[in-house]
Amino acid sequence: MKLQKIGMRTIKTAFAVSLTIYISYLLNLDSPIFAGIAAILAMKASVSESLSIGKNRMLGTILGGVVALSFSYIAPTNVLTIGIGIIIIIYICNLLGWKKTIELASIVFLSIIINYEERNRLNYAISRTLSTLIGLVIGTVINYFIVPPKSNYQRHIEDAIHKINLDFKYAIERLIYYKERPLLDKLRAALNELEKEYEILKKDTKLAIRKMEEYTKFESVFDSFENMYNHLNIISSIGEIPPMDEENRKIAEDLFNKEIPHEYNEDNSISIIYNYHMSKILNEMNSK
Repeated sequence: MKLQKIGMRTIKTAFAVSLTIYISYLLNLDSPIFAGIAAILAMKASVSESLSIGKNRMLGTILGGVVALSFSYIAPTNVLTIGIGIIIIIYICNLLGWKKTIELASIVFLSIIINYEERNRLNYAISRTLSTLIGLVIGTVINYFIVPPKSNYQRHIEDAIHKINLDFKYAIERLIYYKERPLLDKLRAALNELEKEYEILKKDTKLAIRKMEEYTKFESVFDSFENMYNHLNIISSIGEIPPMDEENRKIAEDLFNKEIPHEYNEDNSISIIYNYHMSKILNEMNSK
């Protein structure tokens, strides 16, 4: 069995957890394990993801603690009030658009309302919130300052662009030479995934993890992919694929370096529509 190299993210995670637990012990917090968990969750593949999950966990922890403490002072603890508390938490999260905090807020609410007696709930809520905050801050700071994950998403995007470009070229070639309609669902899924990674790249740029010029070059490529996809989508809606006109045929032969069998091209509306959109696709392909 070949041994794998220990990655920097693994080392940073271990360091963040150890430092977080150490600080939790120094502060005599009741919940060092939650601080460690928060540090682990904060160590994402990008700093913007670390901040995003940190925000969600803090909101969830605070909301769950506030609701639990409120119920401690205004209602007895029983199965009915617990159910009402969960409803209130879910309602508030949905109302404020905090959907990613629902699960954590509910867990914090239950851990406080069930596991601790009334006189200890305030101390536990404060300790739990402080532990989470410490873990998130330490994990995010370490992720930011110690070998920040600069290149992962940029490299993934470059690889994805290369693959999608080949997929488009293959789809267009099969359409022209064999009248095979492209698998648009597959292309759409690849483009959507590319957009997600690009958004993370832009968020990291705002945090000064990388410079603006490192990724703006991708935007023209994305626009080109979207244009080709839209034109292919229209062509796919055509009943029967008509022959190519002479101009498109020559461009396609140069692009794919092989001849296209001559077919009689009727100058009708379907043929005009097809060749118009095909010319746009071929121009996009040649512009790369």
